[in-house]
Amino acid sequence: MPGKKGPRDELSVPSSVRVTLSPSTSVSSYREQSPSTRSATEARTFFPPTDTPGELSDTDLYHHYLQHTSRTLTYSKNDQSALQIGIPTLALQSRTVFHSVLAASAACLACDMISRQPPAKVGAVKQALVTGYRHYHSASERMRESMSSLDTLKLEPLLASALMLVPFATASQQINHWLSENEGVEEARKPLSSTPRDIIVIMRGIRATLQTLDCESPVSGIAPSPVTDPGIDDHSILPEARTRASGIATPCNHTMGPIIASTSEEAYSKLQQRLDYAFYHWGDANDTLAACAAAFDILKDIRSNAFSRYSSESSPSSISSLDDVSQELFEPQSMSLPQVASWLRSFANRSVVPQPTEPLTRYFLTFLVQVSQAYLNLVLPLLDKRLESPAGAELDDRSIELTMEQALALDIYAHWSVLMFLVEEESWWIGNLPFVTLSGLVNRFGNNFVTRLWPEEEKGRWWPGGMLNILREIKQYR
Repeated sequence: MPGKKGPRDELSVPSSVRVTLSPSTSVSSYREQSPSTRSATEARTFFPPTDTPGELSDTDLYHHYLQHTSRTLTYSKNDQSALQIGIPTLALQSRTVFHSVLAASAACLACDMISRQPPAKVGAVKQALVTGYRHYHSASERMRESMSSLDTLKLEPLLASALMLVPFATASQQINHWLSENEGVEEARKPLSSTPRDIIVIMRGIRATLQTLDCESPVSGIAPSPVTDPGIDDHSILPEARTRASGIATPCNHTMGPIIASTSEEAYSKLQQRLDYAFYHWGDANDTLAACAAAFDILKDIRSNAFSRYSSESSPSSISSLDDVSQELFEPQSMSLPQVASWLRSFANRSVVPQPTEPLTRYFLTFLVQVSQAYLNLVLPLLDKRLESPAGAELDDRSIELTMEQALALDIYAHWSVLMFLVEEESWWIGNLPFVTLSGLVNRFGNNFVTRLWPEEEKGRWWPGGMLNILREIKQYR
């Protein structure tokens, strides 16, 4: 029988009997502290079954996270301790984190169902996704409630939950797209069921959580978080993850990597020329153009840093300058973040600076955090118009009336989407999404919306469209 519960966010976790699952000698030091050592019986004691018949149980999802999801969310060796020990431990103390972990686990399960051959039935995938949404909404609601009460706000559960909801927010979109394709219902000009809005909100919330912490003393009105440091070594790597780390798809070994690396510099140069042309005709006082230019500057830095880390020409000075940028983005130098355990702080700030052996996913996603709200206000309504399939004969100049600013905003976003191709194999929760979303953009606006406004551009030479076609051909022969 579960112990008496404390505040709404907290789970009363018994400290008695911990049954181990025969860990190997080499990992016993980690698993003695890991929730994966607890038996299914004990987990059911912590979390009584409340699921309706036919749904995945909370216990099943929690153990799926421990045994599979936590080991595949990233192959970064520095993140394994946080994902396999720290986050699951927090989940046993906070229902907010618990629901977030289960949402990520359900999305992982659904993606596994889709990727296996033959794929699972549509109904089974849909059930896993619905269960994931239930936990996603429960976690989101608890996060909103906690933020509305500063007197009892605990930052660790808030930060850990947000970090777990990012994978669900992206994975659920590719699952929805798969369901739409496989449910057998055709609809003309059907909007693409994908948007970066949730991802942007969550990631910006992570940054805000880090940046609003006082540098020397606890934030006034915010309750201290419970001690959640289960002896985690930020630089350790669990054996299960070590075997997979060598298979990371980086810009060097991804199929599209060499192609994008060799063609992107010229493509970015042409996009810069289009921006210069717009400023020449509209003037420097145009705030919307300025927002686009700032977004493109951010994207150029991301592209340059991503590829230069594998180049022998990269210098220590360039790495140093990137360190400065990362600290400005997520954690000012003076911050000590007293309300957040060191392992969680390190995990939240990881991959802001790309290292030669580290994954690129979170680094590429920082584009959504860095760009201005003015740029997002311009591009997001346009992205909402993307289509699942080509508009066909209906797609003409009259149906696509874009201003120069709108075209530039889409152009920049499309160039970023091409970079995201490189992480489809690196992160299952990104997967096919960049290919799907860029296809949706082309389905709605065509491949030549740029040449309509910049006639001097060669028709059919729009770089994102060309990269999309190449990747499409590659996928056909895989």
